[in-house]
Amino acid sequence: MTSTQQRPTAVDTTSLAARLGQAAMAIVLAIVSVLLLVTTHRFELTVLGADLPAGLLFGAVFQAVVCLFLWSATGTRFPLLVLGSLWGLLAGPFLGEGAGGGVLLPAEIAGQAQFSGWIVQGIGILIPFALALVITVAERGRSRAR
Repeated sequence: MTSTQQRPTAVDTTSLAARLGQAAMAIVLAIVSVLLLVTTHRFELTVLGADLPAGLLFGAVFQAVVCLFLWSATGTRFPLLVLGSLWGLLAGPFLGEGAGGGVLLPAEIAGQAQFSGWIVQGIGILIPFALALVITVAERGRSRAR
C-alpha cells in the first residue's frame, strides 16, 4: 500500500538568492504603492453629505494587502522591512518644493494645513513595520505555547 500524502518540503528563505528575490518583489511593489498612494490620497467621496477620505482608505487597504501578499508569498518579514524602508525614500521626490509648495504632497493650500500628505506617508511606512511587528509577536507567542 502506498501513501498519497506528501511531506511538506522546506522552502529556502535565507539564502542569498531567496533574499534577492524577496527584495526584488518588495522593490517593485514599493514603486507601485508609492505611485498609487501619492496620486490617489486626496480623493474624497461624498456619502450622505459626509466627505469620506476614500483615497486614504484605499491606500491603507492597498498597503495592508501588499504586505500580506509579501509575507504569504515569501514566508518571511524581510520584504516587509524593505517595503517600509523604501517607501519614504521613493516618496521623497514628490515632497520637493514647487512654485506653490510641495509638488504632490503640499503642506498647505490657501493657508489651510493639509494633513493628508502626512497621513499617506504614515500609511506607506508604518503599515509594513506594524505588520512585521504583529507577525513577530505572534510567532513568539506560538513558540512559547509549544
